[in-house]
Amino acid sequence: MPRPPYGQPYYPQARSRPTGAHAWYMGLFVFVLIPGLGSIVAAIVMIAVGITCRRDPEPARTNGTAAASWGVNYLLATILFLGGFFVEMIVLPPDDLSGFLPSMPYVTWLIISLFHVIISIAFGVRASRGKVVPFRGIPFIR
Repeated sequence: MPRPPYGQPYYPQARSRPTGAHAWYMGLFVFVLIPGLGSIVAAIVMIAVGITCRRDPEPARTNGTAAASWGVNYLLATILFLGGFFVEMIVLPPDDLSGFLPSMPYVTWLIISLFHVIISIAFGVRASRGKVVPFRGIPFIR
């Protein structure tokens, strides 16, 4: 056993247990790229990292699975609402685009993206404290 200076005993540091918080923090990649593409990349990375947490002990397994399920939810919402917005802009002629209704899918996606950022931060902090995150959404991955 190596001895530190001044003859004090050497105690190796204990490793901290994995918590799965990094899977939630991967959802913050939404800020990195352009809004639509960044959201898709963030959701895919969140799913991939969350699925790799399934080999870890608790609470990392549960938190990673919840993050992956939320990533699937967010990816589907992004594809549905942004895709719907772009289809509406392409299919409808410009004279039919009066009022607020054509931009409704985009506004809904912005609200869901804001909710995604809040959820990623709050659940990442909760998971980093070693607690199990209460998942709210459609549980695609168990």
